[in-house]
Amino acid sequence: MKKRINVTIDEKIIGRFQDYCKENAMKVSSKIELLILEELKNEK
Repeated sequence: MKKRINVTIDEKIIGRFQDYCKENAMKVSSKIELLILEELKNEK
């Protein structure tokens, strides 16, 4: 199950990130999810 959240991100940063995701054929939300999982793994 997926949960919708709201976050506030600088418009220049999110613009660059959206471009990055588009160039790499990935969804923004999927990439953010992977980055969160990677951070949680590094927590241990």
